[in-house]
Amino acid sequence: MKTLIRFITTNAAGISEHSDKLIDTDVISIGRATDQTLHLKDRRVRLQHAEIRSEKGEFTISTSALAGVTVNGRSQREARLVVGDVIEVGANILRVIDATSEADFAISFELSREASSDDLAAGWTSTPSGIGGYSKRRLSWMLVAVVAAFGLLIPAMSLLHPGIASIMRGSALLPDDGLWLAGPVHSAHSATSTDCRNCHVSLFRRVPDAACAECHTAARHVTSTGHEVLGETRCASCHLEHNEPPELIKRHQGLCADCHSQLPDDVPLQNAEDFLDAHPDFRVSLLVPAAAANGSTEWHIEHNPLVDSLTAERSNLKFNHRVHLDEAGVVSPDGRRVLECSECHQAETGGARMQPISMDEHCVGCHTLSFDADDPSRRVPHGDVAGVLQALVEYYSARLLGSDPDAVEQRVRRPGQALSRADRDRAAAEARVQALTVAEDLFERRACVNCHEVSSTGDDTMPWKVEPVRLTTSFFPHANFSHAAHDTEVTNCDSCHNASASESSTDVLIPGIDSCRDCHGSGIARRNNASQAPSTCIMCHSFHFEAKGPYR
Repeated sequence: MKTLIRFITTNAAGISEHSDKLIDTDVISIGRATDQTLHLKDRRVRLQHAEIRSEKGEFTISTSALAGVTVNGRSQREARLVVGDVIEVGANILRVIDATSEADFAISFELSREASSDDLAAGWTSTPSGIGGYSKRRLSWMLVAVVAAFGLLIPAMSLLHPGIASIMRGSALLPDDGLWLAGPVHSAHSATSTDCRNCHVSLFRRVPDAACAECHTAARHVTSTGHEVLGETRCASCHLEHNEPPELIKRHQGLCADCHSQLPDDVPLQNAEDFLDAHPDFRVSLLVPAAAANGSTEWHIEHNPLVDSLTAERSNLKFNHRVHLDEAGVVSPDGRRVLECSECHQAETGGARMQPISMDEHCVGCHTLSFDADDPSRRVPHGDVAGVLQALVEYYSARLLGSDPDAVEQRVRRPGQALSRADRDRAAAEARVQALTVAEDLFERRACVNCHEVSSTGDDTMPWKVEPVRLTTSFFPHANFSHAAHDTEVTNCDSCHNASASESSTDVLIPGIDSCRDCHGSGIARRNNASQAPSTCIMCHSFHFEAKGPYR
């Protein structure tokens, strides 16, 4: 970016003067070091104190200093900049001003009028010529020897024998090899951290993968066919020890975006770099039925774009969410009943997915499958056409051959006489006729056909065929999602799925990416507004899965 820096000074007469400097750089560095874009002579300022960057037309200032920088009178570690903002760094004042036609960004730079000369570093301080009769050169070499002894030679004695190492590590006076640590050991390695040689098997060499494999397996990084997903990449390239804050797994989205932002043409994935504005639309995995050669139904998975108008859930189930979620309730055997989503959709333990929905557990309260008004407690079984016919034949056969005087003795046999074989055959035939009449009513008019695809087979033995039903239980098999984490006071099922407006079971009630972006933003926190949570790749995606093959 082209930046105009206007240096403002005050001459001896008290008149302000300025000189402009136009630079072309991606980052405006601010600090006390001489290599900074804005070199500040203030003892209170760090060598590399702050940076001003440009991202998609927006300018931000950030700093790692605990004290931060003061923007418009408020101390901040990171802030967006607009024209008129005043930035204070120690005794230095920066103002964001209108840019000229030649520049993308412009700031003015001046020294505060209240600055004290004690805060400003005018030059190097002089050192004494000697101490106690020793010259500066001799003192310097003595200091080098002390540092080498305490920082290198004495700690190196720990390498001679494990017993010496334990003595030195237990002493509060003697320095040990702990001085050489670049940072603390992660708590996960606390059991092995007593001996550095558990990981550092060779002096002054990087930790080899074989040392990691002594305790860990690389099963997650190897496919079932034995291919290494990461090739020759070292374990320590991603699993970093001796870092602060301690983090054994890299979670920054740059680790993913370095490769996934520019994928080769032969990779069956779309480019993705950041969830907010560089992520493809969602694709859903749906179960699709297909007729097999033997007349049965086989199911396979199709992975389709969620925004595709042809994407539909073909579960063979007829269902109307709008009717079932009517605020006035639905008609049930016990009267009007208002249904809630949670009555049918219940999360698994942990909240990752939903438990399966079954007729016997979730639907039978309203859909009773009773068939005789005189005996409402009798019901046919669900899910078995042959079982329904058998249950009806047995029921009406028992009535015809039982002890009911109206239904049996007057129609099948005379009082006190045993049934003949002809009487039994006649009763069985009559029972089957009545069973088929009731079954036709159940399958084609008032029960099964309401929820299922029912067709006539033309076969007297099995007159109807009910298409099997399978509901998709995992729409995003390669993503991590928890319903429990989204169960808050400000959200409900309908705010994401909008089920109350759905009238067809073919509707895929999965929210699109724009709905998720209402709450989830970029992995870079400063690019989000107050209502968006920073969302990195690893928040939703695990490491590579076998179906995509090894990393190239």
